[in-house]
Amino acid sequence: MNATSSLSKQLKQLLYKKKSKLTIYVIGILWIAVIMQLAVNTMLRPQSNILEAFVSTNSEVSSFELEMAADYGTGYLSETDKKELILYVANQIGLNVEKEVTVNKNGDDSEVYTEKIGKNAETLIKIVSIKRENSSGSDEMNHYLMVNLKLYKNMDNLLEYRDLLKEVFKDLDVKDVQTTMQLSSDYKGKLSLDNMNKIADNMIQNLEGKIAYENRKENLFTIYAYSGLLDEYVTSLGTKINIHVAMNYDEATDTTHVYLGTPVINGGY
Repeated sequence: MNATSSLSKQLKQLLYKKKSKLTIYVIGILWIAVIMQLAVNTMLRPQSNILEAFVSTNSEVSSFELEMAADYGTGYLSETDKKELILYVANQIGLNVEKEVTVNKNGDDSEVYTEKIGKNAETLIKIVSIKRENSSGSDEMNHYLMVNLKLYKNMDNLLEYRDLLKEVFKDLDVKDVQTTMQLSSDYKGKLSLDNMNKIADNMIQNLEGKIAYENRKENLFTIYAYSGLLDEYVTSLGTKINIHVAMNYDEATDTTHVYLGTPVINGGY
């Protein structure tokens, strides 16, 4: 009887151990499945960008603009230094400068730039120098580097230029780099408020944006939102913003202009 009881106990312990191992095995398999699913979701997640968000609304993009500006520091820079810097940036992005670099002066302040305007693109590379009073009360020259590129065709290339310019600015070791991108499109006629809302909501949804501020009126249609899919952002009243949608109607040309910018639209609209 004791032998039977002992055997029964051993069998129960064996079954318990097997059950425990099976439970651990099942849990392990489940965790592996979860991790694999997360990895697959990450790999398959669409890399949304501002161009895709715009095109998703069936908008015909008329122009795509990129602007990068940075603090180039203080101190003395000769006109030759500035020209060489401009030509270096132009060379890095493959821009063939066909004319002399222009210099404009206004007292101690100045701007040195080169501009190329073509049928399919416009490029501007500029250095702005402004005299300002520093923290110790002394005057010093502050220099700012700015590159503006606008494309009317082959707009996918603008994202490649953005990445290229990021590397150029990184190599130059500039500070406070600010990047803005803006798309525009024209619709013949006056869009209804309902259509304006659909276009805006579709773009923001495609970028997984969350609306921060909005004014949805025909005469002043503008929406600010934030998306974790976009790197750049600005902060307004403690709220992050990196999506800006605006629309207006031009009665003279009977055209509705649609704009999408990140982090905000650069210039008037």
